[in-house]
Amino acid sequence: MPDKKSRATGPSLGSVLKSDDLAYPDGKFSAEMDRALRERPSFSIRSRLLLAFTLFFVLTLGITLWTMEILGDVHEKILFLEVADDFKVELQQARRFEKNFLLYGTNLDDARQHAVRAQQLTAKHSGRFLRIIGKDSLVVMNDQLAQYIKLLDAIGHGDRKKYESELRQHGAKMLRLAQDFVEKERKLVQSMLVLARRVPFIFLAALAILMVVVGVFLARQIIGVLTRLMEHTKRFADGDFTPIPPARKFRDEFSKLALMLNHMVRELDRHQRILTESHKLRAIGTLVAGVAHELNNPLNNIMLTASIFKDEYESIDEDERLEMLDDLVEQSERARKIVSNLLDFARQSETSIEPLDIRKILDETVALVGNHIKVKKIKLVLDVSDNLPVVHGDRQLLSQVFMNLIINAMDVLPEKGEIRIATRVDGDGDYLVVDISDNGPGIPEHIMGQIFDPFFTTKPSGKGTGLGLSVSRGIVRKLGGYIEVKSQLGKGTTFSVLLPVTSIPSELSANNSKRGKGTLVD
Repeated sequence: MPDKKSRATGPSLGSVLKSDDLAYPDGKFSAEMDRALRERPSFSIRSRLLLAFTLFFVLTLGITLWTMEILGDVHEKILFLEVADDFKVELQQARRFEKNFLLYGTNLDDARQHAVRAQQLTAKHSGRFLRIIGKDSLVVMNDQLAQYIKLLDAIGHGDRKKYESELRQHGAKMLRLAQDFVEKERKLVQSMLVLARRVPFIFLAALAILMVVVGVFLARQIIGVLTRLMEHTKRFADGDFTPIPPARKFRDEFSKLALMLNHMVRELDRHQRILTESHKLRAIGTLVAGVAHELNNPLNNIMLTASIFKDEYESIDEDERLEMLDDLVEQSERARKIVSNLLDFARQSETSIEPLDIRKILDETVALVGNHIKVKKIKLVLDVSDNLPVVHGDRQLLSQVFMNLIINAMDVLPEKGEIRIATRVDGDGDYLVVDISDNGPGIPEHIMGQIFDPFFTTKPSGKGTGLGLSVSRGIVRKLGGYIEVKSQLGKGTTFSVLLPVTSIPSELSANNSKRGKGTLVD
């Protein structure tokens, strides 16, 4: 017999429930997803926003510098036009006095004086003339002006007839040249001013286009990822705990969020398994009393038959010996079957998706609680249809769901109460429905919304844990179905388990076979 010390050092219930055996079933796959998310090169949302604002700043700076350049050119040309206008006025005055001299023989010195002033203007503002009209045009203009002054001097020395015609032609050509480039520069200034007025509108248009482009890019980068993460969270809520794999070649703040969600999912899955196992232990405890009583009968028969066989071996004939041995084998098989059913229910294993015969599962579950029902003197009616459609799921998990619902019904029923289990096909044949009804006191309406909450119970302290319905709903959701409840005070309650009818495992039930093939997101 083990001593107290050896018993004390054994594993506790809490350590068993928190052990690695109840961790996420595919830890290697989850770790690979997390590692892939962490090893992506970093390109954060902050960097992308900084890049976008830098682009806006560069565009604004470019437009500003361009505008300043245009305004500088306009300012330079306006100053040039002032000088050019003075230059043209001096030439016009020289031409007017030239005509006076040719008509009346006076004001030749005035004509030469204005021509010299024009020459002085070009010399004084030669740099500005060079920037505006260029070196070649300035040389031509200065040559024309110098030639005009020479012709005036030649006429002043008495060679009027010889140079009069050439003076007229040269003066007209020189004045026309000055008027042309002044007019040309004036038109250029006007066009530059028009362009300067259009620059703000051009800038606004370019800014609007850039904002749309950046907005669409950020929307695809941020809102698109948020949408996919919302889809993954919905998948988590439906019981699919497949971790989020990376979808892009870089990582950002959303990658960190995905890592945290993966961690959350692993913890949720582990806690759900703890809740499932905790309530399974409670269900097993309920069964033990009935099973112990059920085992007493075959064990007593075995002991009685074996004792008679031993004590009266010599006096028993051969046929009777064989009959007694057959009885021992039959009673042993009966005991083995009882223990085997209990072990099947209690055994911890991975979710195994397979085609299920609901009738067989219900028969096995009712057999497990049969003796307990007899002890409580409760009537159980099993109304299961033949030729039910096939559903896919885990046999042990479904057996646990039905066991939880039956035990809950037994807990609220008095002696001679009734539990009725019936099956039907719902709607267009999409769901197979198992109705578990009782004629107990019913559920008050004000607590109806709380009955599926973990640890919520109306049973006396020490009677229930408040986990049965929560665990059962989690199992059914994981298998792609859901649970409905209807209740009337004083008339009873019906829990309906709806399971999807499928020719192949439902997508929600076969997550392990689809890992790595779904929509990728980071």
